[in-house]
Amino acid sequence: MSYSHRVGAGQVVPVPAAEPLSPAALPHQVIPAPRPVRAMPLTRRYEAMWCDGMGAIQDSTRLAPATPLFEEAFSALARGSVIATEQGPVAVEDLLPGMRAKTGEGGLERVTWVGSMVIYPDPHEGEGREPVRLTRITAEALGAGRPMPDLVLGPRARLCLRDPRLMGVIGREVAYVPARAFIDGVSVIEVTPLAPVTVYHVVLENHGSLRVAGLEVEAFHPGEGVERMIDPRMLSLFEAQFPQLEGLSGFGPLAHPRLTRFEVESLWV
Repeated sequence: MSYSHRVGAGQVVPVPAAEPLSPAALPHQVIPAPRPVRAMPLTRRYEAMWCDGMGAIQDSTRLAPATPLFEEAFSALARGSVIATEQGPVAVEDLLPGMRAKTGEGGLERVTWVGSMVIYPDPHEGEGREPVRLTRITAEALGAGRPMPDLVLGPRARLCLRDPRLMGVIGREVAYVPARAFIDGVSVIEVTPLAPVTVYHVVLENHGSLRVAGLEVEAFHPGEGVERMIDPRMLSLFEAQFPQLEGLSGFGPLAHPRLTRFEVESLWV
C-alpha cells in the first residue's frame, strides 16, 4: 500500500491490517481465571420512632442488612393490628413511643420504640429463595375472642402460650412460641403477600406481652446473649437501630422462656 502524501511530524502512519495468524503461530499466553464475583449483601429500609432523654419523639430511617437478626426486630404485627393501651385500642401504625400498653402480664408498660419495614412480594420465589410468609389467625381460632377479628402476624411473631403441658418441658406453664407453630391450614394459615405489606414491632420499657386483638404477642427482645453470637461490626449496626438504649443489655430479661416451633409441635403429639 502506498500513500500520496508525506507524513508530517506528530502524524500517525496508518498500518495496513496484517493477515490473521494461525493458532499454532500465536505465542502461548496464560489467561488468568476470572475473579469470583462477591454477592452484594441485600439491604432493607428500616424505620423507627423512639423517645429521647428529654421525652421528645425522634424518628429515623436506616439501611441495614436484610437478615433475620434485623428483620425480626421489625416484623411481628401487620398494619391494622389493634393494641390495647391505657387510652384504649390503638392500631399499631398509630402507636407512639411514650404511650402505655396493657400487657398480658396484667400491668401497663411504656412503649419506648416502634419499628417498621415493608415486605415486598418476591419475584424470585421458587428459585431457591425462601419466600416470605405471614400468618393469618382467623377470628376465635384459639378460643372465644382469641383473636377478634382476624389477626395477621409477621413472619417472626411469637405468641404467649399458657398451657399446663409446658410444665414438663420447661418447668413453667407460660412460654413464648412462634405463631407459625399454630398453622393448621384451616383456621391458622400461611399467607404470601401479593402486594407490599408494612409490618411493625414494639419495644416496652420492661419486656412483656402486648395484648393484640385478644391474643398476647411478645414485644420485641433480641434474646439473651445475642451480642456474643455476632461480629462487632454487625452488632454496632444492630444496636444503632435502638437509640433509646445503651446497648442490648438495656432490653433487660425476657419475661418468659422461648420455645422453638418443633418443641411446641411435640406437645400436641
